[in-house]
Amino acid sequence: MTANTYPDYRWLERGTGVSVLFLHGLMGQIAHWEAAVKTLGAVCRAMALELPIFHPALPEATIGELTRYIHLFLDAMAIPRAVVGGNSLGGHVALELALAHPDQVAGLVLTGSSGLFERGYTRGVPHRPSGDYVREKMQEIFYDPALVTPEWVEEIRVLVTTRASAQRVLYFARAAKRDRLEGRLPDIRVPTLLVWGAEDRVTPPEVAQQFHALIPDSTLVFLPECGHVPMLERPDAFNGVVRVWLEEQHERLARGAATAGVTP
Repeated sequence: MTANTYPDYRWLERGTGVSVLFLHGLMGQIAHWEAAVKTLGAVCRAMALELPIFHPALPEATIGELTRYIHLFLDAMAIPRAVVGGNSLGGHVALELALAHPDQVAGLVLTGSSGLFERGYTRGVPHRPSGDYVREKMQEIFYDPALVTPEWVEEIRVLVTTRASAQRVLYFARAAKRDRLEGRLPDIRVPTLLVWGAEDRVTPPEVAQQFHALIPDSTLVFLPECGHVPMLERPDAFNGVVRVWLEEQHERLARGAATAGVTP
């Protein structure tokens, strides 16, 4: 489903019940959540929202501004409370929403989230990265480098060689590094699922273990032979883990939504 309501929200949606909203990473897109939305729509109202990372109207390239965007989206959709999940930067935004607006978040699903540590890609980048350079960096995100197609490489190359979008990438990468959440994570009081690639080289497995130790009500699952974007590299395994968790937590999540005035 696509809508052009202020501020130009674009999202995918399928199913009914408890709302589960997925957020993509810095170089991601809502299409990366298509399999999750399709599969999980059988057990919930599964949604994926496009973040305005490169939208010229975004006031500031900050985690806080993206958090405000999600807050406004949930209000615009009349969703008082949702499970919010995300990959990489999207996970970081989900965490910030849970901390800034705990009344809007019934649960969290995090995969390869920033907020504690992530390997940086902003140092030593050529002024105009070549296709080969971009391909090499993209392949580091996956366990299986064959998933990086020539068309995708060209799309990202254009993004990082266009001045305006390249600046946004740099600003958000720096913002994610500055906004460290160690001291705030114990304040998260909702059920949290951590689904991590066992071969993640951007946010390595020890980062997932640290999230697990700091978030009181958290469950950690590692997916073997998987890198930084499990919903793309191991979609069946990822969606299976999330579906089981949603079913196990259904009463708690539904009760939280009902408390906020939603009938699951």
